[in-house]
Amino acid sequence: MNTNLARAASLGAAFLIMFLSGFWLNRKGKPYDTLIFTIHKMIGLGMGIFLYMTIRQIHRTASLDPIEILLVAFTVLSFLATVTTGSLLSVPVSKPMPDIVSTLNKIFPYITVLSTAITSYFLL
Repeated sequence: MNTNLARAASLGAAFLIMFLSGFWLNRKGKPYDTLIFTIHKMIGLGMGIFLYMTIRQIHRTASLDPIEILLVAFTVLSFLATVTTGSLLSVPVSKPMPDIVSTLNKIFPYITVLSTAITSYFLL
């Protein structure tokens, strides 16, 4: 199997598992199931590391064009926004988070998947 195809397939599978575990967590509500929550977080962390290593390796072999740098920056920012909103929702507080945090946490994962797909298309 082509290395780039394997990377794309791995990334797609990780996003799918992360989405499914996120939907499952949302359905079950608080308090979150520890096993599902841990799997969800570890997959997100692993995806972040995988993306960083892939981009770093690509940048070492060939310098990135300005458009590719912008795409990478947007993908990183959307990934961080997804992680941040998810973290805010998971913090046990006496007062619930504003509704906008929940709404953003439902929107940002799709933006992250789309930006990752576009960035991967240009880089791989």
